[in-house]
This record gives sequence, structure tokens and C-alpha cells, in this order.
Amino acid sequence: MLYEFDFKLAPTLPGRGFILKRRYKLQLITMAIVAVQIATFATFANVAIAEERHLIDQMGRKVVVPKNPKRIISLAPNITEILFAIGAGDRVVGASEFSNYPNAARSLPKVGTYIKPNLERIIELSPDIVIATADGEKEKEVKKLQSLGIGVYVINPTDFSGIIATVREIGTLVSADVKAEEVARGMEKKINEVKERVSGLKVVKVLLTFSMEPIITMSTGTFQDDMIRIAGGTNIAAGVKVRYPRFSVEEIIVRAPEVIVVTSMSPGDDLKKANKLWSRFGTIPAVRSGRIYMINSDIVDRPAPRIGDGLYELAKLLHPEAFPKGGGE
Repeated sequence: MLYEFDFKLAPTLPGRGFILKRRYKLQLITMAIVAVQIATFATFANVAIAEERHLIDQMGRKVVVPKNPKRIISLAPNITEILFAIGAGDRVVGASEFSNYPNAARSLPKVGTYIKPNLERIIELSPDIVIATADGEKEKEVKKLQSLGIGVYVINPTDFSGIIATVREIGTLVSADVKAEEVARGMEKKINEVKERVSGLKVVKVLLTFSMEPIITMSTGTFQDDMIRIAGGTNIAAGVKVRYPRFSVEEIIVRAPEVIVVTSMSPGDDLKKANKLWSRFGTIPAVRSGRIYMINSDIVDRPAPRIGDGLYELAKLLHPEAFPKGGGE
């Protein structure tokens, strides 16, 4: 409430009382407006502080992120897939190269690769939060973004339980918990079905590779190693200290895989190349029995919700007897 004060002034100064009274009233109004602005600013500041969350990401880093981010940047295709799967795709304002699923992700502004992000482009897009993977050397870029007040949350799933936990974690991170839980349970259901189908079957020795020249495979500590195990196989590269080792043909002959599976973005074309490459080494059990297969790399090499589909397809290749034709999925 504003109070108007009246001053008794000498009669020799006609009109001055009115002027001073008006000036004082204006001063009170100005002070009141300033007080309201300060209170409003303080309120918004308190809300902003209250809506900030201090979290620990999967690399053990402390990260300050908004409670409900509206502008998200994904620095890996699997992160992009997760965000769309849990219903947060409309808040993704930028994504890494090769973020091609779902189709809506193809038209997003691209911000470099997951190994080498484009820092200038990221800053231009004014994100509330950036979600990245541990793969690649991004420490410099991460520190720069954080110095600008942009939280960078890093994920690093190394097995199937970690992938599912990451889906739930990102759901919490972007306030999409309900849908994330639905997606996670769907993945768990698919995994449990595969486990039931291959339970009790003979474990087969597997070479899973994403490159034929040179031959690069996956060792212990990768989610692909876990995938082989769940699908009813044993990874011939298990125990190798390097996570993604290069193998010579001689090494593969010694390890004698019964099944060779190559992940590929062009399965049809690459199958011909693979058969030509391996046909010279008939002593390898997989070559001798004709068990060389291709599988879509997007559903095997990305730790995202479709990894359950990749597991299912791999299990069918390793144990076709567990998936009779016409039996459905």
C-alpha cells in the first residue's frame, strides 16, 4: 500500500506543497516497483536454483543439469535412439552424425561425430544439456561446454544390464521416467525370452566382428561380449585385454569359431565379400560348415533399445533350433 504524505508549507510559497507531495508520491511508486522487481528476480533465482540437479554421471563426474531440459543435444546415435524411444525426441535440437533412427532423427542439425563433436555448432544451438558417450577423446570439448554453464552427462554402458540402466537413467535425466521404464521393461522381456529359448543348448564358439579388413572383434568388457553369452555362445576373443582387438587369420584358425557373424550396414553386399575372404580357410569350423552370417550393425553395435532385437537375431543365427520357422517370435 502507498501512503501519501502532506507537508504544511508556508503561505508565501504557493503551489510548492502540491509539487513536493506529487514528487514524494512518485518516489514511493518507483521504490515499490524496484522492490517488486527485486522480489521477482529473487523468486526466479530461487526457482532456478531449486530446479537444478547435481548428479553423478556414469564416469563418476559431478554434473549440474536442469530438472526438465527443453533443449537436448545427443553426441551419439544410440543416445539419439534412446531419447526418441522414451518420448523426448521433440526436445532434441542437435545430434551426432549417423543418428539415423528413427527417421525423424535424420533431419536434426548435426553436431559432428561422437568422437569429434563440433563445439561451435553445439554452442550455437544453445542446449540445456549435452549427453555424450565415454568413447572418444572429448575431455577438451566437455570442459569448454561446462565452462559455459552447459551440463555434459556422460554414459558408458558395458553390458546389457548397463544398457537398460542407461535407458532408465536418461529417462530420469530428461524427466521422461514413465516412458523410459516402459522401454526398459520391454527390453528385459526380450532378453528373458532369448535366455529361455537357448537355455540348456550347447554353447557355440563365436567370432563377432565389425570389420573384415582388418579383422576387428570385441573382447571382455563390451556389451557385444555380453550379447554373445546371452545368445548362447562363447566369444573367442574373451579375455583379450584390448576391448576391440585386431585378429590375424592365423589367430582365428587357432581359436576355431563355429560361427562367424559380421555386423554390417550393407549385409547383402558384405556377405559376398565375407564368403570370398573366408572361403580360403576351410579349416575354420564356421567356414567348413557354411556358418558365416551378416547382421545389421545398427541393432548390434548400438547400446540402445533395439539391442534387444539384435540379441534376438544373433540368437537365431547361433541356435536356429530354438527358433522354429512358423513358431513366431
